[in-house]
Amino acid sequence: MGEANSSQAPWLPLEREQVVLYVLAALMLAVGGYRYAAGRWGRSRGVRVLEAALRIEYRVDLNRAEASELELLPGIGPTRAARIIAHREAHGPFRSLADLAGVPGIGRECAEKLRGLVAPDEATASGDDGP
Repeated sequence: MGEANSSQAPWLPLEREQVVLYVLAALMLAVGGYRYAAGRWGRSRGVRVLEAALRIEYRVDLNRAEASELELLPGIGPTRAARIIAHREAHGPFRSLADLAGVPGIGRECAEKLRGLVAPDEATASGDDGP
């Protein structure tokens, strides 16, 4: 009636159980490492849409903007930007969108598309250079 495993301590797992424990531990480490890495590097986070209350309103000042700033507006390329600046220098500051519509190549339709995106600065439109 001899025991086959008498040399092994009773609190140590058996060889087969050891293999299962090692495999489970390695699997848990691999899954944990993957989840950590995927959360930090693998996936791009979606762009959050700004709430209307947090939205920053910016209008291009027609009386101070340079060509590079005017070209950021929809429908305004280098040629139209140069015409806006030339018109501003020849005829003085813009006071309204109607003044912008008078620029050759702009017209009323293009000026209306820019409503809300452009605004003449009141100080420069009145001819006041400020303090």
